[in-house]
Amino acid sequence: MKQYLLPILLTIFVIGCHDDHHDHDDHDGHDHGHDHGDMKSSSPKVFSSDIEYLTNLNLIKGHLWVGVELYKADYIENGQHHMKHPESELYGDIIPTFEAKGTDGFSAELEKLALSVENEEPLNVINDNYQNLFDAIDKNAQFVSEESKTVDQTIMLVQSLLETAAEEYAIGIVNGEVKNKYEYQDALGFTMIAKDILNKMQVDDKSDKQKISKTLSLIDSFAYLWPDLVPTKKVDGDAQAILDAVTQIKAI
Repeated sequence: MKQYLLPILLTIFVIGCHDDHHDHDDHDGHDHGHDHGDMKSSSPKVFSSDIEYLTNLNLIKGHLWVGVELYKADYIENGQHHMKHPESELYGDIIPTFEAKGTDGFSAELEKLALSVENEEPLNVINDNYQNLFDAIDKNAQFVSEESKTVDQTIMLVQSLLETAAEEYAIGIVNGEVKNKYEYQDALGFTMIAKDILNKMQVDDKSDKQKISKTLSLIDSFAYLWPDLVPTKKVDGDAQAILDAVTQIKAI
């Protein structure tokens, strides 16, 4: 099993946690002192379920997705922030589960992307490293039971991601005011990854197809919550819209 490069990763990612002078925005820095559904722990243990394992993998994806989108839109420092620290504590918490499942993890790919972002390498290099990392994450995501790959279990995973998105959004937008742009962006990233998971599912069963379609429609129903990638004025949105959609998804 390859060595996990956590000391290096932590050094790289902590840089992104500081409140630098972010481009295009004057809001407060990103405070990741809160956890994602009690997933952060000082003594990581093997996750009790595949849902918890897959949620953690996809939260990392969400951070990276929004980081690359910001990079593409020339919000370089803002994008760097998300990609330089895609929740190093999340990765650290997954290590015992990687070991239990007999998979190598993806610390080398994560480090490579972080370094390319830190060095402000060209977008094509960032994109290549990003795609290689996503491929590595997807490979590790296969180490779950067959039941966890079913439509019903996948929709439960989507619910988990959306619930975390709602938590982030509630911190980012308070009574229409932008209190933390990073959490607002994280919520978008988690939501887009949830959609991507559903869009990539290939099923033949008519009932399963309907479940996926209805879930995607409900996710689209709150797309208005993100009028801009980087909000500069009041936002007409509330995290409750995400939670209401989750409630409806559970009823499908």
